[in-house]
Amino acid sequence: MSEKEEFTRYFREVQPKFSRLFARILIQADLTLPQFALLSQLVHLGVISMTEVSEKLHITKPAVTHLVDRLEKNKFLKRLPHSSDRRISLLQVQPKGTRIVRDTQSYVLRFLLRTLDELNSQERKAVSRFYSLLSQTLDEALSKNRERK
Repeated sequence: MSEKEEFTRYFREVQPKFSRLFARILIQADLTLPQFALLSQLVHLGVISMTEVSEKLHITKPAVTHLVDRLEKNKFLKRLPHSSDRRISLLQVQPKGTRIVRDTQSYVLRFLLRTLDELNSQERKAVSRFYSLLSQTLDEALSKNRERK
């Protein structure tokens, strides 16, 4: 089996396991994956507009409104008025939202770090480089996808 075939096989094995893990965590928190993604953006970027969320998550503004309505109702975030333009709604994550994002990411990261500890220094550097390149490749793909719309 070639390296690419082996990589593909492991990816196809691991990806659904991550999906199930996230699904279990988010079900307990009564969140969907898009809601979690929105909260994650707020935790990492701070207060941002609904338009910025739409651009970051590559979803429509009506979809953002729907997500925000439910998250606000459940006190994960709140809307804030813009200081100079009342047409713009800003979003601010609330402590409950920050807690679920941090707890979920920490939980998943523990699995990754436990696995990373099994590797030697050179292998860890290769994994870190892979994730860095993967992030860049995904950014490029998302940017091109946004331009097509």
